Amino acid sequence: MEITKKQATTVGLVALVLSALLTSISQVFYAKQVQEVPTFLFTGISFFITAIYFSFFARKHKRANLWKGNINYVVKLNVASVLAFMGFYFALKYVESAIVSALEMGIGPLFVLVLAVFAKESIPKVQWVIATGTFLACTILILAVVSGKSAVQMDITFPVILALIASVGCGVGAVLCTIYSKKLSEAGWTTSMILANRYYGIILLSFFATFDIFFKYFSGNISWIIAVTVMGSCFQCICCR
Repeated sequence: MEITKKQATTVGLVALVLSALLTSISQVFYAKQVQEVPTFLFTGISFFITAIYFSFFARKHKRANLWKGNINYVVKLNVASVLAFMGFYFALKYVESAIVSALEMGIGPLFVLVLAVFAKESIPKVQWVIATGTFLACTILILAVVSGKSAVQMDITFPVILALIASVGCGVGAVLCTIYSKKLSEAGWTTSMILANRYYGIILLSFFATFDIFFKYFSGNISWIIAVTVMGSCFQCICCR
């Protein structure tokens, strides 16, 4: 039975809601756990498992012609993924998950419009209003936390400042990930192929940053890392298929 455009849109919206819910749950859980382990131990193991998982589904789609002319997008997607995910998990170590998410969501829509301006695309005023309003609302939330006028108290230290910058980078990286993933999709790449090839940079940098302490923390943390990976990475990606 052929799926109508309305049905496809409904399925997509449900998948996005599920993805957002799972992301929020994994953020809160990880923010608690990461205080006890090196930041990039999780990213290395988690995204290595995720890459293997989707490589299994992508193996039947491997065709040489799909790589021709698209390697640059794969490289850019890996760089954007490093910015989005490693920036995100680094920020969670020093800043509350609510602030990290707020900065990510606030900067994303605005950055999309900035890119559209550079591309000389026509942008409706309502999009500017929505994007600017979202960013301002997120900024107010962050200022309330920083000034101590909320239930969450946070001291401003150098690591916290770096974490806030990383949160902004996370939003920018997320937008770029969407752009380069779309380019590959338009070139004939399946979702599984894209997801199987977007984490090389994260895996290499994560293992390079933790190779000397990897086995010290591995046995005591592998169970919860796998749990978060399945809930926060693999299941979200299944929703996107």
